[in-house]
Amino acid sequence: MVDDAEVAVEEHAETRARIALVQQGDPTDPASWSGVPARLAKGFEQADCELVPVRASFPGADRLGRLLGMSWAKQATNRGFAAACGATAHRWLHRAGKLDGIVMIGSGYRLRSEVPIVTFEDMTLAQALAQGEPPYDSLGEAGARRWLARQRRIYEQARGCCVASAWAARSVRQDYGTPDTKVHVVGVGRNIDAGRLERDWSVPHFLFVGADWRRKRGDAVLAAFAQVRERRPEATLDLVGNHPPVEAAGVTGHGRLPLGSTGGQREYAELLRRATCFLMPSSHEPFGIAYLDAGSGGLPSIGTTVGGSPEAVGEGGVVVDPDDPGALPAAMLRLADPETASRLGQRAFEHAVGFTWQVTAERLLRALRPPGIELDRLPPFLDPAPAARAT
Repeated sequence: MVDDAEVAVEEHAETRARIALVQQGDPTDPASWSGVPARLAKGFEQADCELVPVRASFPGADRLGRLLGMSWAKQATNRGFAAACGATAHRWLHRAGKLDGIVMIGSGYRLRSEVPIVTFEDMTLAQALAQGEPPYDSLGEAGARRWLARQRRIYEQARGCCVASAWAARSVRQDYGTPDTKVHVVGVGRNIDAGRLERDWSVPHFLFVGADWRRKRGDAVLAAFAQVRERRPEATLDLVGNHPPVEAAGVTGHGRLPLGSTGGQREYAELLRRATCFLMPSSHEPFGIAYLDAGSGGLPSIGTTVGGSPEAVGEGGVVVDPDDPGALPAAMLRLADPETASRLGQRAFEHAVGFTWQVTAERLLRALRPPGIELDRLPPFLDPAPAARAT
């Protein structure tokens, strides 16, 4: 005799939405694309979906790229690489069986499928090229043109074009001519949920994070901190990421603390608890999940005015113009004030609460729906205006 509970479980499994998450790396790898696909996969599971991870990369692609001296960006401009990656993804999608939707991360390949597709990214290729920084500065005019044309075709064929910020959404509309109705700001989620932490705000403890020392403006941070120490000699600065050897008063380097490392993340969590201000004043920042991670513990941030950073920082900190040499030291001195740092830390906590991977997954699911049509196999959501929380 079949138990009624078992029948209910089987019926529920049959009605769950099956969503494929496609990326050129491994979507389940916490080290891939700063852990975004892996976290998003968990968000879909929390949204009561069955997640099907698909890797859009043919066997030996990484090794072949190294042998040919081609960066991942160069590979994206190569017709052969793009076609092979798309074909591989197509085979895996075909083997996956019935799907209700596909979330496509990246534009180094194209997909052929009758299943509804939405794209998801934190910035467009047009925005990346405009920054003129590695690896995009080495693509060449012809290669960049091919990649831009592919991304435009992807947007045209997708049911929805989903992005992390309003900054990226403007590029999808203006640089690619995508209709407003197809563009959705879905935000991102936090990678850390520290909870509101009690801190000693009396002594300024700055925490800088940057895998890319140059783009994150590490040298500018050191110079600004030296100015802060003239006014606040008790201040300290912790460096996390690919920083050079540093011997300066009050500065401690911790190197890389990988997302997939339990010990590294434990150390990073301790640094977040000790800090009074999070620093990532990049030359540009597509979004900056690290601001949300800091905010989840009640830590205010100093971000950049270029990119989606102002939306990630919100009212929980300040953003500075990377072209203004006086802006960063002035912001650091402002956040060195205990009352100011504490007040902005509370705002950062309130701002970060609304950014979860489940919320992002639910918004992506909504974007998969045809306008005005409810799909039976998609779970019901109670929030009538989810996009408002992402802007």
